Amino acid sequence: MPDTPIRLYIGCALSGEIATVLLAPDTGRLTREQRQRLPDLEHTGGAMPMALSHDQQHLYAVSRGTPFFIADYEIAPHGALIHRHSTPIETNLAYLQATPDGRYLLSASYIDHHISIYPIEQDHTVGQAITRIDTAPHAHALSMAPTGQHLLATSIGGDCIYQWQWHPPQTSVMPATPLHHQQQLDLPTGTGPRHITFHPTLPLAYVIGERNGCINVLRYGDAGLALLQTVSMPHPAEAFQAADIHITPDGRWIYASEKAASTLNLFHVDSDGLLNFSQRFHTENRPRGFAITSDGAFLIAAGQFSHHISSYRIDTDNGQLHFTDRLAVGQSPDWIEIHA
Repeated sequence: MPDTPIRLYIGCALSGEIATVLLAPDTGRLTREQRQRLPDLEHTGGAMPMALSHDQQHLYAVSRGTPFFIADYEIAPHGALIHRHSTPIETNLAYLQATPDGRYLLSASYIDHHISIYPIEQDHTVGQAITRIDTAPHAHALSMAPTGQHLLATSIGGDCIYQWQWHPPQTSVMPATPLHHQQQLDLPTGTGPRHITFHPTLPLAYVIGERNGCINVLRYGDAGLALLQTVSMPHPAEAFQAADIHITPDGRWIYASEKAASTLNLFHVDSDGLLNFSQRFHTENRPRGFAITSDGAFLIAAGQFSHHISSYRIDTDNGQLHFTDRLAVGQSPDWIEIHA
């Protein structure tokens, strides 16, 4: 129903919690519903990457503190999180994404310089990694394209993008690796490619450069990666600390966050997928992560230093953000998953 609240899961790294928040679709008002600490967490640390399963029935959350693990939560019909299992892992993960078939978690390790793939068992527990590929320094994302046929990964320290073809098995037997035909695109020194978003219909990826504040528009596919455009956001008073990037479901607007100036930067997407900078908006202090609702109506930004989230209504005509509400959550919110 249109008036059914939208449920948000907010990863709060320094308090080691997941905050559950309701967003009212008619007003944009935010209401905190629950705060739940990660189980068996001895010391908090880093960020808290999370991933919703494609069927929206499970949430996976990463501990980057002590010890390292991936926690599996069942999502009850009323939205409450029920912890089912935690899988110990040997690495510090900066990124997590679930594949649409519900069989794998994609991850990247900034500290240990690799990407890895974890199987999701039939009981929804997470198995040990079946694939680990070393990268140039500071891998930060591993994302699947909308077609489900290609994966892209970033290396901040190596200033490069990797692409693989994705060929998972059609049986329950796990392969040595479902990744094939690795290709690499080098970007200018000092780019620091970090996060990725994909055009919903065109074979284009948009990669945010943490260190130069640029959005790199890439064509991906079996023929390899090609850089089509580089466009910059306004320079902050300090050095760039660009962070997250997302596109609206209709493919018309891209938003990119920048932590040094605490801004959200708006780009218009032309019919050919190329970008034009439009405007920047000030938001929560140090917006490491944000998300857009599946209907494209709202953007929610999290402030690592403000310990709050803010909601904004998106004007579909011009992409402008209109503030609707603000809410205190746990300490250092940095990751948002939206339960459709």
